Amino acid sequence: MANNINVNQKLGEIVSIFPGSAEIFQKYKIDYCCGGHDSLKEALDDKGLAHENIVKELNDEYEEFKNSNTNYKDWRNEDPIVLMKHIQHVHHDYTYKTLSEIDPLMRKILKVHFKHNSEELLKVHKLFGTLKIELEEHLIKEEENLFPLIEQYEKAKDEETLKAIRKFIKETEDEHDTAGDIFKKLEEITRDFKAPEGACTTFQLVYTKIDALEKDIFTHIYLENSVLFNMYMDR
Repeated sequence: MANNINVNQKLGEIVSIFPGSAEIFQKYKIDYCCGGHDSLKEALDDKGLAHENIVKELNDEYEEFKNSNTNYKDWRNEDPIVLMKHIQHVHHDYTYKTLSEIDPLMRKILKVHFKHNSEELLKVHKLFGTLKIELEEHLIKEEENLFPLIEQYEKAKDEETLKAIRKFIKETEDEHDTAGDIFKKLEEITRDFKAPEGACTTFQLVYTKIDALEKDIFTHIYLENSVLFNMYMDR
């Protein structure tokens, strides 16, 4: 098969050429966002997963994607300012909105279900609170520091600004790792965001919203770590 996916490609590169691979990676708990710089081989070995079947699954679906005439945007070929605005107005706005929606619902289910699910809910409540603080502070730092630096560099192309961007990128990627670790803990505690049997609609809704937030954050971090940041680290 020409132009097929192979184990030596980086996870971020694979998602860039075939967006549908993100769903396959999520199915196998492969971290393509914070781990976007890892090769597929490294990721599979780390999970103890056999190469052949997963590479075949990726290539079978990739072939269907190529033959489907589906229009998609390879963000690696876009202007960095356009990508940055997309990240801010799509993913940052979604994160702010979803965190604010989950917060009161989390308090509600903690109070209503405390007697029967206190151990799980206390852990989830604490982790979500930490996650909310981490994400909100992180997004604001990007919007007030990193993104203006990128705009400044694109106008002036000066080396000092580029150095400042690279320093901030390292700090940003560390914060991405922190958020990713919190989501992994939440996955474990909630059985992949499955509410306990007999849980009320609000309980189920909270877990569904956290699950959706995680998926969006994965796309968000991939676009930054594997695409936007590479535009400045590779110069």
